[in-house]
Amino acid sequence: MKKTKIQALVALALITLFSQVAYSSQLRWLNYSPVRYFTDADWDIAKTAARNALNDGKDGVTVNWDNPESKNHGSLTPLSTNLKNGTTCRHLKIENHANGLSGMAVYEFCKKPDGKWGAVSK
Repeated sequence: MKKTKIQALVALALITLFSQVAYSSQLRWLNYSPVRYFTDADWDIAKTAARNALNDGKDGVTVNWDNPESKNHGSLTPLSTNLKNGTTCRHLKIENHANGLSGMAVYEFCKKPDGKWGAVSK
């Protein structure tokens, strides 16, 4: 009985260790992402621009943001708008530039019942 308990604890420890290593390796891309260098002000400006693009932007029309203090900047372009189960969803192209790094990705956001937008996980 003791041997089985020890084997189970060792297995649990190994699973925990490997899952933490896998999780941290999935986040390594952040080391090469402009968002790593965003200031709090950058985040505030970018989030305001994102809300404006999602709430009021027309598909294909880019909303730019810029922080003259940090010299970081970016753009948000709604690409398409559709309804999913009665909920408004939009594909948003996000480009960011900070500390000499550039990044671009497209995410889908859907409007929640409280009026806020949330990224849709795949």
